[in-house]
Amino acid sequence: MGLLPPIRRLVVEDFPEQKWIGKLLSPINEFMESVYRNLNRQLTLRENVASDVRTVEVDGTYPLPLAWTLKARPISVHVGNTVRSDGTSFTITAAVGIRWSFNQSGQLQIDQVVGVTPSSSAKFKLTLVSFTG
Repeated sequence: MGLLPPIRRLVVEDFPEQKWIGKLLSPINEFMESVYRNLNRQLTLRENVASDVRTVEVDGTYPLPLAWTLKARPISVHVGNTVRSDGTSFTITAAVGIRWSFNQSGQLQIDQVVGVTPSSSAKFKLTLVSFTG
């Protein structure tokens, strides 16, 4: 997508023959400004796409059920960030991902983490980005 043109407000003076147009221009201008603001790099996943972004702590205990509040089932879950819960540094040697399922209780469930090995002494915080279809 190219850059957006400068936003221009519609004003009553642009329509001197149309006495009734003043009441119409306010909601039109408000709508245009809102769309412009959103398209100007302010779209977010949560507000504009059927998705969820959350951070969960994993300790190697599976399955790990997570509440699911969206209407549609998840179709894709990605790991966006991985950090040690205690803040210590570590080296990622493989891509971090999860094996997940959607259980009969309507919960997103983490069945396994790959790429790191969580345990009770080495807990990880994963940022999960989930999309519905």
